[in-house]
Amino acid sequence: MKKELRLKFENEEITVTAERTGDQITIEREGRRYTVELLPDPNAALRPARPRGGATGATSGSSPAGGVAAPGTAASAAGSGVAAGGASVNAPMTGTIKQVMVNAGDQVTEGDHVMMMEAMKMDMEISAPVSGRVAQILCKVGDSVKENQPLLTIE
Repeated sequence: MKKELRLKFENEEITVTAERTGDQITIEREGRRYTVELLPDPNAALRPARPRGGATGATSGSSPAGGVAAPGTAASAAGSGVAAGGASVNAPMTGTIKQVMVNAGDQVTEGDHVMMMEAMKMDMEISAPVSGRVAQILCKVGDSVKENQPLLTIE
């Protein structure tokens, strides 16, 4: 979805149109297009988790250990890869799925918590790397997953 943004660039206020596709943002200004790639935020794990309202699924009773992306970054605790037609949310490391907070068909916003997994005796919240509709959930509570294994897809 394209958004019109007002930015301050080199001490000048400008208006641009921006559209995000996975880890890339295309910016249009005065008929010129620029494409930039978002890099993982090395400080994302240090920021507090952004709660997701109205989440579905069982609650864990454990407190989360962070490890989520800050709004506006392409990486989440799970990492993401662009799949055909959307983003794939992948396991950040080997662990066990403790909670699935969304259902197929749910709308999510970038940064929303979609799953919780346990790895190395820590709970890790996994966030949506992009906004969109949950197309497919590829695991369930109790599943053991390997690093980089796809957990769900977002269109």
